[in-house]
Amino acid sequence: MRFMLRKWMMTTLLASALVRGQQPITFDTVRLNTVNSYLIGYSVFDNANGPIVFALGGDGTGSYQTLRTSRFSGSGKHLDENEFVDSRLVWPGSFAPVTSNVEGGYACGLSKYGNGNPISQLYLYLFDNAGDTLSTHLLMEDTTVAVRKCIQTSNGDYVLVGLHEQPKGAFMFRTTAEGDSILFVNFGEPSFIALSVTEDSDQNLFLAGYAENADPNFNQNCYIIKCTPEGEVLWWRSRPRISVFTQVFTTQDNGVLAIGAYGLGAGGLGESMAFVVKYNSEGDELWAQDIIAADNATRPCGLTDGFENPDGSYMVCGQVRNFTLGLNDKGMLHKLDAEGNVLWSRYYAHYADMPLGNDQIFNDVEPSNDGGFILTGETNGPAPPNSHRLWLLKLDSVGCLVPGCNTVGVEEFESELQSALQISPNPASEQVTVDLALPEGYQLEGTVQLMLLDVQGKEVLRRTIRASVAQLRTNVDLSAYPSGLYYVHLRDDRKWLAGGKVLVE
Repeated sequence: MRFMLRKWMMTTLLASALVRGQQPITFDTVRLNTVNSYLIGYSVFDNANGPIVFALGGDGTGSYQTLRTSRFSGSGKHLDENEFVDSRLVWPGSFAPVTSNVEGGYACGLSKYGNGNPISQLYLYLFDNAGDTLSTHLLMEDTTVAVRKCIQTSNGDYVLVGLHEQPKGAFMFRTTAEGDSILFVNFGEPSFIALSVTEDSDQNLFLAGYAENADPNFNQNCYIIKCTPEGEVLWWRSRPRISVFTQVFTTQDNGVLAIGAYGLGAGGLGESMAFVVKYNSEGDELWAQDIIAADNATRPCGLTDGFENPDGSYMVCGQVRNFTLGLNDKGMLHKLDAEGNVLWSRYYAHYADMPLGNDQIFNDVEPSNDGGFILTGETNGPAPPNSHRLWLLKLDSVGCLVPGCNTVGVEEFESELQSALQISPNPASEQVTVDLALPEGYQLEGTVQLMLLDVQGKEVLRRTIRASVAQLRTNVDLSAYPSGLYYVHLRDDRKWLAGGKVLVE
């Protein structure tokens, strides 16, 4: 009895150490708006106490659209939410529009418009590390002031960019760290709409987006400018096809990476494609890479956010709809090498087997504190209630929801089935039963395989299992395996279905 107790204690301590020391916490969380309206995540940050998401939500009547900050635990459980109710509709920007600051808090631009008032207002909002407001600053009022991105510069100033009119053109608004106005610039023709901004080591700025102009040299083409801190344009570049730059960021080698999409939906040149372009600091195009396309020009496909890893590789995220490839609607994450070549891709949908047209969108990807990635955006599921839901996904360093997914030979993942997976008993010593209930009408592709990996990611078992219309079920003999933590993965010929941990005693 004493020996068995000692063995149990040693196994438990070993498993705890493995979980704490070697494997990051991953999760897939969805939050619905409590008033049965849309709720969409736009920016995410991984704090020491768990993620914080900046989101937009409707009020259920169509009268208001409010900014919200939602805090989550380190395991993805929703903790609380601040809602900043206003008498007008509000908008912080499109893709990862919020910035962290040196004080440990956050900042964003906020456009306020509508509700009977034709004048737009531009604000700077400053938040503490819990997502509550420290101060708000009215910067300007005009016919149209639509903010798209806010950053904090190396000297502590904030720079906000977006679209201003009249005259119609990209704007740059610079403030102090305290929110006092410094400078406003309207760049004018060619009616450039700035979606993103970044700063280089010389404090020059790069604004990227697309141009609206009747001139065929500019009309709906992606567009990037380099300017001084005061807004004096040093150079501009455009690419000759209907396209948009959604984000731009400087790189360790003093270059500039711009990401986006060709096509802009039905207005495109017979295509809808996610792409990446690298420029040097003088505006010379070093390389361009197409990443993935939709299966026709009317379907969405594009990159929305990204960053550079310390080793010079890049992470980029976005959305794709490609029925031909089996990617009906997926949020996508790609790792690229220094030349833009795809090293690996992951495609996720929270809701499995939904009809075509239920968008799965990542609006922001950030490195997590444990070496993985955290993403937020929008998942569209069954309605009612409202189908547009905040999506928060935390992945490990190779983009897996369950460690080891990169070894099973597929890149498409549908994480909704996770909640239907049962592994019991767990812990187990002799046998474990793996049971996955399938939604009504769920389509499996070809044969289904079960794979068992040890904690180092080595495959120790692979078998084909029989599937029924409603269930996958099999027993696994564990008696020959050493004590420790293992990972179970289920896949068919096209996609990863579900996975989980099992502790062998």
